[in-house]
Amino acid sequence: MSGEAFCNRQKELADLRRAMENAEKLFVFSERRYGKTSLVRAALGKLPRKNFISAYVDLWPTDSEGTFVAAMARAITESMSSSVEKALETAKKLFGSLSPSVTVNEEGKPTLAFGLAKHARIDPVLEEVLETPAKIAAKGGLRVAVVLDEFQQVLEYGSDRVERKLRSVIQAHRQVSYVFLGSRKHLIQKMVLDRNRPLYRAGGHYPLGPIAEKHWQPFIRSRFARGEAN
Repeated sequence: MSGEAFCNRQKELADLRRAMENAEKLFVFSERRYGKTSLVRAALGKLPRKNFISAYVDLWPTDSEGTFVAAMARAITESMSSSVEKALETAKKLFGSLSPSVTVNEEGKPTLAFGLAKHARIDPVLEEVLETPAKIAAKGGLRVAVVLDEFQQVLEYGSDRVERKLRSVIQAHRQVSYVFLGSRKHLIQKMVLDRNRPLYRAGGHYPLGPIAEKHWQPFIRSRFARGEAN
């Protein structure tokens, strides 16, 4: 939810915005339906556009390192482009090795697609994609905010390659913030708090609780009152 449908979360919004502006690495986790995605999108919307590029990556549909790379490349490219045509041009400059192209999706709309050669080595491509936000920041004098939603999905890839590569890459990114969102609380906690995992203490952890009843009640009353007035 966004706009008038967004309820409170003022402290959380301020915390997330501060983390993004300070190029922090933050793991945000809660149960489903607590509004993590709406919250982080609202925080991204409060960043000054002239100074920031923000890339939102939905990892829920991914199931391998290859689909992770494609999702990252698409989100980064689209964050810098206002049209599919410009996105394709940008993708060719940034991710030429991923054979970017424009295809038509199920809704009949043109969309950006990336592909890996069948026998391509994943490690150099993965590193290239993960290093791109820092390169964009360095070249353009900008700040970059990267959000990885449903981050626990990387545990389904069959190896910890993505976690290990992320650890080695992002710790050197001084102009890029990373927010890792997770809806399976115990998995995100395990990833960041288990000393045997590659991302152990790679960032702060931020548990997100339910919205307090004292904030919900007036919000709901005002919505009903507005509906009755209409």
